[in-house]
Amino acid sequence: MFSLSFSTSLVDKKIEEIELKASNPSKIWTSQGAGHNADLLGVALAKNPSDILNRKEGELKTRPLTDQNLLLFVTDDGFFSKEDRKYQIRVLFTDGTVFTNQVKVDSSTSTATGTSGQAIYPVRMSAFVKGLSNYDAVGSEKKIEGDNKPDALFVLTLETKDREITAIEIRNIDGDKAAWDTVPTSHNPPIGVALKSEPARLINNPDGSVKLRVQDKIDLNLYVADNGTVEKGKTDFRVNVAFSDGQIYWTRVEKSLVTSKEVEENPSAETRGAQVNFLGEMLGFFPTDAVGPYPEMKPDGKPDAVFGLDIDVNPKNTVTGIEINSVTGVTRKWGTHGTTPGSWGLGVAYQRAPTALLNKPDGSISIPIEGRTQFYLYAGDPGDLAETNQQLRIIIRLADGSYYQQMVRKALATTSTVAPEVEPGPKAKGLISCEFRGFIADLVNNSTRPGKDGYLDGAFIMKLQVDDKKLQRVDLMGPDGNVRWSSEPKAPAMFLGVALYPKIYQLINVKSGPLNTPVSGRRTIYLYAADNGLLSDPKSKLTVTVVFGDKSSLSADVIK
Repeated sequence: MFSLSFSTSLVDKKIEEIELKASNPSKIWTSQGAGHNADLLGVALAKNPSDILNRKEGELKTRPLTDQNLLLFVTDDGFFSKEDRKYQIRVLFTDGTVFTNQVKVDSSTSTATGTSGQAIYPVRMSAFVKGLSNYDAVGSEKKIEGDNKPDALFVLTLETKDREITAIEIRNIDGDKAAWDTVPTSHNPPIGVALKSEPARLINNPDGSVKLRVQDKIDLNLYVADNGTVEKGKTDFRVNVAFSDGQIYWTRVEKSLVTSKEVEENPSAETRGAQVNFLGEMLGFFPTDAVGPYPEMKPDGKPDAVFGLDIDVNPKNTVTGIEINSVTGVTRKWGTHGTTPGSWGLGVAYQRAPTALLNKPDGSISIPIEGRTQFYLYAGDPGDLAETNQQLRIIIRLADGSYYQQMVRKALATTSTVAPEVEPGPKAKGLISCEFRGFIADLVNNSTRPGKDGYLDGAFIMKLQVDDKKLQRVDLMGPDGNVRWSSEPKAPAMFLGVALYPKIYQLINVKSGPLNTPVSGRRTIYLYAADNGLLSDPKSKLTVTVVFGDKSSLSADVIK
């Protein structure tokens, strides 16, 4: 990222082309597009760096008289960290005149354009790399979403007066190559940006860009998908910050005393030996009405959105707070009392007793936990949870002061209250979960008909909660989305045995055809399937779908 500033004394000319030439080693980038011995140079106004002006070949159609401050983006050829490399800028105007100048690369925390003397207030910056966090905000792809891997965390402190940050970049200055930024049109992975005071909420725009007004001082958490350079600890970095006035400031990143595998804001959590694993998933909607759009534990006359929390804690601890926050899009917050100020209430119940809330009268919780426990979380629906694609994050707080964060997973076919689909039908209002429990009985075989085959079957425990429905069919789908087992199979799908608790070894579908089984309230159902290799593979992803007599359905990912 380079900055180009023009003097207001220039006549009103149009720019036709901007060229950046490097030496030692030689390289050329041009705004006219990639061509012979040249790569593309992206040009944007400093006040809006996410809008590249030369997406198409041709004139830039920008004038120095009105657009004095430009940002230039180029793909790193692997030598930008060389301190002795030289750059020259060449600007060709439509009237044939040419402007050339050497690019000044500043060696201190100041502007790359050499215009810091024009600013009334200086910019002071410092940055630390704190290692790997418990946060998963971004991945190696350009979009802002997690990749189920812990992010590396950089902390940036910036002091200035009334400026607007328009872009942030992190790149290596030695060691292995690495670069991340907030520019949507670049080829670098993204940076997830959050205020240090609210580390669980990203403040990026939907396209990953940022526009941050700094009045005096700002402390930022910068999350990136580590390519190994942070965890290894042998690479040094710098942070570049571009402002709307065209100036770029940078600072060297210092190494924090706490690095690898750090728990953000709670570095002592791991040293105490705490082991916490959990999965948060949006399950859908159910007629249960425990909470509404207010902090108190009182209903609002509308069905609650329901989240599943599957958590394993060792050694014994106490859950003192649970909250769900939006990471992207419209701000939404749900939480137990005393967690996030201004949040709507969050009801908590054991899955084995889904209607018995564990919240105290003020909405707070104090739930002893040791080992694996499964909860339902009830949240008031703002009206679009079934439709929105925004990312949600669940945060668990424990009595020892530690907290743990993870993205909320959304099932492939979350239950919905919106308009029904044409196929396979509308989503029913209700709850569903399904867990693979291993190989425990021999009731089915690998054909389309019931019958034993001498081998233990894979067993699933499915929990279903609906009002006055008639269960017609149960399907199990493989990672490719195709039905692999069904209670009403058609080749090549195999037979899926269905049993109702407590008669877990007595199949209700010994004859072909619809199940025609009434379901009202909460039922536990056992499913049996012959292994085709997917059941014994711990990495295979399976999905269960139940279809009712009114053609509505419920689906959920299988927990292995």
